[in-house]
Amino acid sequence: MSQRLAFDLAWPQNEHSSMPEQLDRALREDGFVQLTCPAFDWSLANTVFDEAAWFFDQDLAFKQAFAYRSAAENYGYQGFGDEALDPSSGAADRKETFTMRGLLEPAPHRSWPSETFEQAMVGFYTTCFDLAKNVMECLAAIGGLPADFFVRAHSGENVTLRLLYYPEGEATGEVVAGAHTDYGLMTLLFQDGVDGLQVESKSGHWLDVDSAVDAVVLNTGDLMAHWSNDRFPSTRHRVCRRSSKARLSIAFFCDPDAKTLVEVQPGFMADGDVVRYSKTTAGEHIQAKLLASHHAAQTAGRKD
Repeated sequence: MSQRLAFDLAWPQNEHSSMPEQLDRALREDGFVQLTCPAFDWSLANTVFDEAAWFFDQDLAFKQAFAYRSAAENYGYQGFGDEALDPSSGAADRKETFTMRGLLEPAPHRSWPSETFEQAMVGFYTTCFDLAKNVMECLAAIGGLPADFFVRAHSGENVTLRLLYYPEGEATGEVVAGAHTDYGLMTLLFQDGVDGLQVESKSGHWLDVDSAVDAVVLNTGDLMAHWSNDRFPSTRHRVCRRSSKARLSIAFFCDPDAKTLVEVQPGFMADGDVVRYSKTTAGEHIQAKLLASHHAAQTAGRKD
């Protein structure tokens, strides 16, 4: 899967822009597309990759000083076996992560590995949020909704930046992050050039995603599928050990505020479509998914 779309950040200033139509076509098949954004400051991503590599290279005692404490807080370090994205597999994920939710709000209790780490993460979080809001406006235009429809649902309380590290090892094809869908509206994923991400096709085959460093992978999540009545699907994906090299990626999860009411929007539906989802709140869905992945890891047992 290597479909690319040149995403023009200035599209809202052009009332005749075809950007919404292009994004609509790109996402309809499997909810995945690679965006190239010439106006995006890619040097910020490089800095975050450097800080992430430094952190994951520290000893376990150092990393555990910033341990993840709860799904409600959704912040901190998790090691091998702490999460199982595919509860049905019975296997915990073979990865390390550092999760950072709600970085736009001050949190005096939040501890950071270093000042430069904090500065890099907060700066990149802000930059990714700006890009995400631009995409949200594009999605709203597709559905004939007010430009700020999705932006208003994302104050940042559930918007999360996550560093993901898969250590080097033999390229066996082993699944190191279980098959899953993302929980919220959409995800932006930055990769370091090492292969591993796969998307499940409608026929059930696993397709490799290009690990290009000059594009951001955009995929729609469960709640976007809900809002759009599956016009934009939430497609299962996973990470496999396709290379002997270590893999680093940076995910920016756009999850709506907890109290956001999520219901199918008619503007996304074609004539004759039947509403496939009942109303829910974003918080109910997101917390249930987080708790399920952590409980599954405990059931599978640690394997580090």
